[in-house]
Amino acid sequence: MSSAPTTYPFYQVDVFTDKAYYGNPLAVVVLLDTSLPVPTDAQMARFANWTNLSETTFLLPPTDPSKADYKVRIFTPASELPFAGHPTLGTCRTFLEYTKDKTKHSNSGTTTRKIVQECGVGLVELLHNIQNDTLAFVAPPLTQSGPVDPQLIQIACDAMGLDSKTDILDSQWIVCGPDWFALVVKDSDTLMRANSSPTEQSKKLKFGAIARYPQDQINDPSTDPLFEVRTFPHAINVAEDPVTGSFNAGMAQWLIGSGLAPPSYVASQGAAMGRQGKIYVNRDETGKIWIGGQTVFCVQGTVVI
Repeated sequence: MSSAPTTYPFYQVDVFTDKAYYGNPLAVVVLLDTSLPVPTDAQMARFANWTNLSETTFLLPPTDPSKADYKVRIFTPASELPFAGHPTLGTCRTFLEYTKDKTKHSNSGTTTRKIVQECGVGLVELLHNIQNDTLAFVAPPLTQSGPVDPQLIQIACDAMGLDSKTDILDSQWIVCGPDWFALVVKDSDTLMRANSSPTEQSKKLKFGAIARYPQDQINDPSTDPLFEVRTFPHAINVAEDPVTGSFNAGMAQWLIGSGLAPPSYVASQGAAMGRQGKIYVNRDETGKIWIGGQTVFCVQGTVVI
């Protein structure tokens, strides 16, 4: 348990983008040096509150090195999460960067590398595509699904300034970590015009909205987005999240499973905030759904906790 202030390696990563400052930022504190004391839960929570980012992670040695490569604890400014998507990719990127000169792994002759993350939902499998330097994680199974109560839909629509009867086509709980529910909006223009400011009632909810782009705007399905996504984690005092891996992971399981989306597609998120996030979704031949994206380091240094 840590008491005196200690200096740790620190990274800030931009996730789901290949262009710095256009994705979703993540703060990562590296605690892999076992000679250093581990911050207390209270210290981790305080630091995450101070960064004021949607998530801050702490990169730790795995409980069982035979099963996982590392362990991560994920904090919002207000609480700890069992899983979240952009922290998973950003923490994995940091692990690869920090350990690249400390492991015997060689990229020679290989195009992909498997990494296993330990976190609150258990073990999460990741794949590093060495050729294009992208990362993807397997979407954790849904722990809650099904239609959303009309009252909650109305609360979300009131916050977004949308009409629940004419603007919303469908709804679904898509929980595979945070308690997200999704609303399908009738078109991308309507979604882009939606408000993000919380109301008193919406401050208890985490919800997102998706809309399909017109077919004539999709020239290359491998790079052009099929859906625009916006997420509103009002319950953690965040008006809108730039790019959200856990929401997209749950959404992909719903959309692909119900036939509303093809097995592989690209989603865009963050445009309403001036970001350019891209999420690459692919269901493989075994049925696993992979959520992938690119990452960029913006800050590297040390932090005192």
